[in-house]
Amino acid sequence: MICDFARPLDEADIKTIESLEQELGLLIVAFACRSFEPAREERLRKAMEAMGPLLQAEPAEPDEGQLGRIRQAEKAMGLSLVAVRR
Repeated sequence: MICDFARPLDEADIKTIESLEQELGLLIVAFACRSFEPAREERLRKAMEAMGPLLQAEPAEPDEGQLGRIRQAEKAMGLSLVAVRR
C-alpha cells in the first residue's frame, strides 16, 4: 500500500476537515492510500524510503473521543486522517 497527500479534495471534504480541526483543536492531514501488486508495491516502498520522510510533523496524541471523531470522518470520506502537532 502506498499513501500520498490526498488531492484534490472536494469542497465538502475540505469543510469536513476544517470543521474537525476546529472541533478537536488538532491539525489534520489527509492521505489517500491505494494497494498495488506486491512486487510493484515493494519497489515503490523502497523508492519512498530513499526519498526520506515527506511530512515533517510530530504526531499529535488525540484522546479516545478525538480518535473516534477522526475515525468517523475517515470512514465518511474514504481517506486516512492523521492528527499532527501544530
